[in-house]
Amino acid sequence: MKILVFVPVWKRPEITEICFMGIKRLQKVPGYEVNGFAVISEPNMIGLCEKYGIGWCLTANNPLGAKKNFGVKQALRYDFDYMIEIGSDDLLKDDVLDAYNWDAPVIGLMDFAIIDTFNGRCKRLSTNIPKFGAGRAIKRYVLESFTLWHDAKNRGLDNSSSINMAVNRISQRGIRSEQPLSVALKSDVNLWSYNVIKGVKYPIESALNGLSEEEVTAIKALQYATA
Repeated sequence: MKILVFVPVWKRPEITEICFMGIKRLQKVPGYEVNGFAVISEPNMIGLCEKYGIGWCLTANNPLGAKKNFGVKQALRYDFDYMIEIGSDDLLKDDVLDAYNWDAPVIGLMDFAIIDTFNGRCKRLSTNIPKFGAGRAIKRYVLESFTLWHDAKNRGLDNSSSINMAVNRISQRGIRSEQPLSVALKSDVNLWSYNVIKGVKYPIESALNGLSEEEVTAIKALQYATA
């Protein structure tokens, strides 16, 4: 199975680097060929992409819908079966790859852990449908069939793409797990801040479980940097 992890990037290089560490970890999961591809808007991010072997393209950050659509067009130059979308503040656990079973056009998560990088607070968010882009796996033919996002949009892109898929009769399969398989690292540069997102208190140790030592060390260092 060939997987391309697709990452739109903007600012927060220290968190983006942790995201790239997570992609590097996924590349070690047996049975999968995993590559990363970032759509960036700042030339100073090129070096970070190249440090971790992440493919990249460069385009304007606004509007975000146009940026992501441009990135997907460039990503289609790669050979992959599914594209997994994450934000540059998202980490996926290794178990997500086997949990998906790869039996639907679109597969998404319904459980997420969210960490406040300022103070180590952590919460868990559960949904009834796979409505968030973080960790959403999209089969290649879907990306080739129609444009996923509206170019002019800067917010609400997950809903925008879900509506577009529904209009095009693309079904989504939701994955519910015993423990969240996605971890979001919230900072002061986010479309949706930690306090805005609803959820229930969750042990940060459980959220960090399954990440590499490198990732955990870097996440804890963020708290010291903002203390």
